[in-house]
Amino acid sequence: MRRYSFGIRQRVLIITLLPLTMITLLLGGYFINTRLDDAQSALIEKGQTMAQMMATSAEFGLLVGNTEILQGLIRSSTKTNEVDDIVFLTPTFETLVRGNTEGEPLNKNAGYPLRKNNQVYFLHPVVATGVDITDTPDFLIEEQEPEFIGWVVIVLSEKPTQARQFEILIKGIILAFIGLLVTVFIASRFGQRITNPILGLTHVIEMLQHGHLETRASLSSTGELRSLAQGINRLAQRVQESNQTLESRVDKATKRLRSTLVHLEKQNQALDKARKRADSANLAKDEFLARMSHELRTPLTSVSGFARLLDQTELKLEQKKYTRIINLTSGLLLSIIDDILDYSKLESNAVILEEIPFDFEACILDVLEMQTAVAHEKGLELITNLASNTPQYVIGDPVRLKQIISNLVSNAVKFTNTGYVCIHVEVKSHKAIKTELEITVEDTGEGIPKESINGLFQAFSQADTSITRRFGGSGLGLVIAKRLTELMAGKITLTSQEGQGTRVRLNIPFTVSPRQKYTSSQQMDNVVLFDQNPLVRAGLKQQLKQFNAQVTEVTSEEELLKRQDLKESHSIIWGLNTKEVSINSLNNIQTLLITFNGTLILLSGHPLPLSVGDNVIQLRKPARTQLLLNALSPASYKLPQQDKGQCLSVKKKSTILVAEDNDFNRLLVRKILEQADVNVIEAVTGEAALQQTLLHHPDLILMDVHMPIMDGIEATRQIRLLDRKIPIIALTANVITSEHQKLINVGVNHVLLKPINDHELCHTIERFLSDHAVPALPASQQAPIELEKYALQHDDLTDELAKQLSGLMSGFINTDSKLMRHHCHQLLGLSGLYQMPELEAASHNLHGSLLEENYRNIWKALWQIKRIIGQDPCDLSEEP
Repeated sequence: MRRYSFGIRQRVLIITLLPLTMITLLLGGYFINTRLDDAQSALIEKGQTMAQMMATSAEFGLLVGNTEILQGLIRSSTKTNEVDDIVFLTPTFETLVRGNTEGEPLNKNAGYPLRKNNQVYFLHPVVATGVDITDTPDFLIEEQEPEFIGWVVIVLSEKPTQARQFEILIKGIILAFIGLLVTVFIASRFGQRITNPILGLTHVIEMLQHGHLETRASLSSTGELRSLAQGINRLAQRVQESNQTLESRVDKATKRLRSTLVHLEKQNQALDKARKRADSANLAKDEFLARMSHELRTPLTSVSGFARLLDQTELKLEQKKYTRIINLTSGLLLSIIDDILDYSKLESNAVILEEIPFDFEACILDVLEMQTAVAHEKGLELITNLASNTPQYVIGDPVRLKQIISNLVSNAVKFTNTGYVCIHVEVKSHKAIKTELEITVEDTGEGIPKESINGLFQAFSQADTSITRRFGGSGLGLVIAKRLTELMAGKITLTSQEGQGTRVRLNIPFTVSPRQKYTSSQQMDNVVLFDQNPLVRAGLKQQLKQFNAQVTEVTSEEELLKRQDLKESHSIIWGLNTKEVSINSLNNIQTLLITFNGTLILLSGHPLPLSVGDNVIQLRKPARTQLLLNALSPASYKLPQQDKGQCLSVKKKSTILVAEDNDFNRLLVRKILEQADVNVIEAVTGEAALQQTLLHHPDLILMDVHMPIMDGIEATRQIRLLDRKIPIIALTANVITSEHQKLINVGVNHVLLKPINDHELCHTIERFLSDHAVPALPASQQAPIELEKYALQHDDLTDELAKQLSGLMSGFINTDSKLMRHHCHQLLGLSGLYQMPELEAASHNLHGSLLEENYRNIWKALWQIKRIIGQDPCDLSEEP
């Protein structure tokens, strides 16, 4: 809404004009209203007077009944404009004589004077007064009431009165308008004498405000305004002088500031150079960490692998102790390397969280299973206790969540010698699809002094300097856990008391997946539960609670053996010591089996040396819910069957062109495709792929990107000039998104990364060739290729690697760079396809050295490749 602001002139005019205008209007209104009322009153008074006079005049005519006299009265009275009609009536209100015979009928009971149709009706009675003889004493008689002899009605017109009222109104308005004009003139004249000097001063102030300090006010005014003008002039003079002084100071300060800015610019340039050096140093650090990780993990993988192989041979007890130490130190070194790499990624904000649905309970149990060997060797119980309202499927990053919990559980196991490590999960808040889970890792370890707790979340810091010597570690576990928790929008807190253990609490928000928690309406009757640890019993009871199981807890083996209702029990869950089972417990189990014919589920840390029947099932602690339910009720809770292979399901007689220059890769893809009734055509170059397309018109093309003569990108571009509809699936080891976009731009329909995943390859081909839509393959189903499934032996892969190595050595001896690049490319394809990261890294190093033509580095890379290929391909395919 627009707001209007008035100046001082308008305000003075309004203040002066408003009261005078109101007085003028009030007086004019009063004058007009009074005159109008007077005109109306005169009409009423005239009508009443005429009616009274007419009643007196008509007394004799009505008394003797002489209508001629009455008619004469009517004629003489109706000559005026105001009299419309005169009516003489009998005492019974019957018309005797009437001037206007067409006039409206009269009603005796109507209120008079009566206004109707711009006329006013006046009614007056006529009485016989007789001769007044009261002055004669001889005729003194008793006074009598006058005799009522009739009525007279005078009808006057309101039009002359209305004309006079209109004239009065016009004259009143004219007089009021003249008064308003006089008022405006007087107000304007006096207002200008006040406002003009003020407006002049305002203009001077505005000019001064805009920097015109030489402006001065006129002194023509008198009184206070003259004093105000003099004060403004003095103020302007002082401001002008001050401004001149200030300008001189500003000039001096500007010169000093300019020199300071020049100095700062030099410092900024120096800081920019230092920042660039720091960025380069950080980049070099990251590259160094990645390279050193590879260089350290490669020999460590060999050390740990050969130590495990050595441990499987016939060794003396002392030798087994040595191999065990080698395994432990290798694992410790690998964990330190992983921690340093993760910390480096977190420091450079290079960690990107995934948002995928996953099984929350399975994620927790996966972490505990990784720690079972170390924990059970120390005799520790690993326990889970999930609240019943915990959602089974949530959306988040399961890998990073496992990393957080794994660090916490690993620390708890490391610093706990007796007792347990328990993971509690509670739902702190639940709104629609959002939930906040509180995950608490509790242990019964040594505890941490209060003064050392604050330093635990600092990099490379531990509670005291002796911990590294006693337990090892980099001191980065809690730091990484804290950073990852904060990335997940959560928080982590730690409380501990010396000698009473430690509690680490995570509060992390998740989105609940629409996938429902598996439940059953089937009743599990009479499950007897025994474990010496009450927390283990509580956790198992919570696992079974959601499946309507009737659980009876037993606190000792003796109580379990004494129960009389065991024959009727459907099953018994018997929890045993995780480190070693006593002879007494083994005997009690054998005693129970003599009379018990139901299902006995033994939970332990290691397999038991028992000869038992089919009704005894041994599970490793902590037991997975699905395994536990399958043991209790195999018919209701079946375990998912393992995938027995992937077979293409496409249209019959389909033709697929495989463009791949690596012979072994091409053979593997052919073996995969031959499982379906399809026709496979091969090409080893992009040019051959183009020719085969023109000749056979395949239904789908598998196109390798890097091929001799014509690469896959150019071959795809040429094929798209001839056929826009044929599906083309590119095979590449390049993970850069921009490179994938180049392939899409030239006409590739889909990009598959090497190493080739047979499940994903089959699934992708089905999406383009099947008659029905096939959904995308979940990432969890992608697994490495199993060579034996396609009648390819590891010896075949070994021979192929040896063949490529021989070609490399021949090219090196003959200084044939082209031949070496060809075999190097073949090795890159093989190492990527079969997930051999060490060989892939060494091949990349050789490829870079060949581009630089640095023969010293070429010789080093060749020696490294020769050493790697000399290993078993099974070992090469393991993640370093």
